[in-house]
Parts: sequence; C-alpha cells; structure tokens
Amino acid sequence: MELSIVIVNFRGWKRLRQCLESLRCLKQATFSWEVVVVDNQSNDDQLVVFEKEFPDFRFIENSGNNGFANGCNVGASHTTGTFIFFLNPDTMANLNAFKQLLTVAITHPEITLLTCQQFNDRGKDTKPYGLFVRPATLTSLFRSIYRVTNQYRKEYQLKTGEQVISPEWISGSAIFMRRTDFEKLGGWSEDYWMYFEDADLCRRVRNAGGQIALLTDTRITHNHGGASRINPVTKALTKSEVLISKHVYISKHFTGLKRSLMQAYLVVDNLIISHLILSLMGTVLFFVPSINAYARLYKNILNYYRHALTNKTWLSPRSMNYKKAVR
Repeated sequence: MELSIVIVNFRGWKRLRQCLESLRCLKQATFSWEVVVVDNQSNDDQLVVFEKEFPDFRFIENSGNNGFANGCNVGASHTTGTFIFFLNPDTMANLNAFKQLLTVAITHPEITLLTCQQFNDRGKDTKPYGLFVRPATLTSLFRSIYRVTNQYRKEYQLKTGEQVISPEWISGSAIFMRRTDFEKLGGWSEDYWMYFEDADLCRRVRNAGGQIALLTDTRITHNHGGASRINPVTKALTKSEVLISKHVYISKHFTGLKRSLMQAYLVVDNLIISHLILSLMGTVLFFVPSINAYARLYKNILNYYRHALTNKTWLSPRSMNYKKAVR
C-alpha cells in the first residue's frame, strides 16, 4: 500500500460526504491507496448510513469523542500505507493534488511534513500555516505586530522544480508524511484534545532537524466550520479548547521563568484583557446566540483554571492523558 488517507469525524456528516465524494477520484489513481474514517462516536446513527454509501472506504468507530490527535492515531494504527495523509472532513481533494504530494514526498525524503495550498469555495486562501507560539506571538495583537516586523520565509524551488514555502507550522487539516517518520515522532500528542496538536507535531519535527514544506502550486478545497460551530455551546467549547491547548503547548515547549511568565500573562489575557467585556456582553445579550457564546466561553475557561489549580496540570479534562496527569 502506497498511500493511506486518515479522516477524523465527529458529527460533521454533511462536509464529510462532500469530502468522500471528492475522494472517489482515487479510483483513477495509478498508485495503491486506502481511506480510513475514524468517527469519534457521533452516536447519531449516521455511521451505518455512510458505511453503506461508501463501501470502498473503511469506517472505524472510536471509543469516544477522544479528540483529533487520538482519532488520527487510531486511524493510522489501522492503515498500512508507506505514506499517511491526515485530512480534515471539511476538505475536498483532487487526484492531481494526491499525485503531486506523493511525488514530492517520494523524491524528497528530507521533507518530514508536507502540505499544499488550501482555498475555500469562495476562492479565499485559508493560509494553512502560522507562527510558533513564543513571547512575541503569544496573543493575536502580538502576532500582528510580529508579522509587520518579521517576514515569512519566501518561496523557493526544489531541485525537482516544485515551488514551496517552509512555514514554522502547518495546519493539521492536511498533513502528508512518511509512516516511518510518523512512528519516530510517536504520532500525534494526545495531551491535546483539540487544537495545537499540529503546531506541537511541527515543533517536534523542527526540534529533530526535520523539514516542513507547503506546495504553492498544488491546492485542495477547505471550508472551515464543520462540526465546531454548530451552536453556541459547541462554539464556546471549541474556542475555549483553543485557549486551553495554548497553555498545554507552552507547558510542553518552554521551561523556567519564560514558561511561568507566558502562562501568567495568558491567564490575565484570557480572564481580563481579551474576554471579560465580551463575556459581560454575552451575559446581557443572552438571547443573541453568537454573542452568548462568549459568556459560555468565559465560564468554560474559569472551570478550566479551577481544574488546573486543583489538579496541578495544564491539560484539558477532555485530553486522553488527563487522568494520567492527575494521578
């Protein structure tokens, strides 16, 4: 088996159907492939429907809503391909993209993680890459200032002709890698329930001397949203997990006084600077779902900090490794 495609789903069936429809292009591929979909126990009776609708693909029900990293690891454990392509269910790919990614991965073994351009249905570049968290990029305001004074690495050409850039990290929405590299890295870190697991993976690749590349002349479709913005409760949950996972990332990749100061500033930013006013507005305007989500977000963060103080861990209670951390 040359290529294994792993997709993690949780109640994002509409987008997943579009994704799997696009993957039917693989029937014309000259390379061997398999598609494994891991459902994080949606519990809505749709899994059986999809198994019948897409018999060429394999579906696995996870033991629970264990997060993206765990879903990817479970999916990878059920595949045999030389290369693994972790793909979001809210993407739509094409045969040319698969060919290009596979060709570059084969001819450039020095590249550990590979991805491509991603545009939404309206033709907007979703820019599936970013800057590592550091003191100068800790908040959105800091990142904006940093981008003005620092430039991304410019586009360059591989010896085989492909145009690429090498961002600090690439989005987990589409990550192509060799199985042997995946195993050396120990897979995705299950310290994260959702978000920052891709930045963590890229950080570990960089630390090990590996390369990360984005093909600028190859693209797929990626429509953000999916199951993470279904309603105010879900929106608040996923947004709070972004903040939580940043704490986890800092705890894993920084030490000493720098880590302590970054964690402290982030607590102040989350509780006072960035979210307090929006939370108060969400409480008053509770009848406006999009605004009420911020009040729910603030409550989630308060509960998280209470757990963090009580159990002396930055991990989210939803993390697969949380119980190990609090023992």
